[in-house]
Amino acid sequence: DYTAYFQQIPKEKLADMMQLEADRMRHLNVDAKEFEQEIKVVMEERRMRTDDNPQAKLFEQMNAVAFQAHPYRRPIIGWMNDLENMTAADAKAWYDTWYVPNNAYVVITGDVDHKTVFALAERYYGPLEGRALPPRRQQIEPKQEGSRRVTVKAPAELPVLIMGYKAPILRDVDKDSDPYALEMLAAILDGHDAARFNKKLVREDKIALTAGIDYDNTARGPGMLYLHGTPSEGKTVADLEAALRAEIARVQQEGISEVELKRAKAQLIAGEVYKKDSMFGQAMEIGQIEAVGLPYGKIDRMLDKLQQVTAAQVQAVAQKYFNDDALTVGVLDPQPLDGKPRRPAVATRH
Repeated sequence: DYTAYFQQIPKEKLADMMQLEADRMRHLNVDAKEFEQEIKVVMEERRMRTDDNPQAKLFEQMNAVAFQAHPYRRPIIGWMNDLENMTAADAKAWYDTWYVPNNAYVVITGDVDHKTVFALAERYYGPLEGRALPPRRQQIEPKQEGSRRVTVKAPAELPVLIMGYKAPILRDVDKDSDPYALEMLAAILDGHDAARFNKKLVREDKIALTAGIDYDNTARGPGMLYLHGTPSEGKTVADLEAALRAEIARVQQEGISEVELKRAKAQLIAGEVYKKDSMFGQAMEIGQIEAVGLPYGKIDRMLDKLQQVTAAQVQAVAQKYFNDDALTVGVLDPQPLDGKPRRPAVATRH
């Protein structure tokens, strides 16, 4: 959705840093020889972060299957083939197209005076010439019409299960309600030590070594909600999938208690408040909100909307979005770390 450059500096160095960033925005020289060296660094980064990381490889394959038309199907760093064929001219063309002041946000937090910041911005960014941006073509992801599955075989110690459901994201802070209810549901299932997944699946039934849920309700493109976990010794991925489905079904059929809702709200609100203790955290949140098309001035309103979520709304979104027709399942089938072939031992659900 965006590229972020960030620094934490003494305020007396703010002018110097803004000058450097303004220079980087429009005067970058993409030298062919330097590019050849840097692209090798990026390739090695891909190897370390994805190719040699079984869980990252699984997540990459999950997105490639879950999305058919939207760019989210492609990894941010690119496929290795992309990197191998990229040229300095490609990088320069991208830079010249998108690195313009009318396509950037500058966010500054800390012990600074806004008048001083505006004056510095005018001095260093003001002279930079803007450029018409290419029209953003709306990428519509076709409606998913049935569950999808992918298995990745890679050297690893343990199997991993990821279940990704298509889910809504915030488009209108005031009018939307489902994204807030889904965020609350995620907190109830996996927001603290006493949350349902940890209590039931890990501690009581001992089906999972780990079980969790990830959901981010802010993005430019389509949203996803992920259930994930690793089965305990003697349990299979199919056992874990059945257990995760059972917990979702329990919310769908029985709902949640007011005690759970109150605890989840307290956890979520506390987390948002603690963000404000960090200047860096504040800057990143403001920048992210603006980058995905929401006004940063609505951040406090988003907290208010979370507080207004009801138990009935949580049950309703569980019933609405946990639908197999919108589900993509990914399984990591661990192979021997010594590279020797092993017989299949991961039982997947059919």
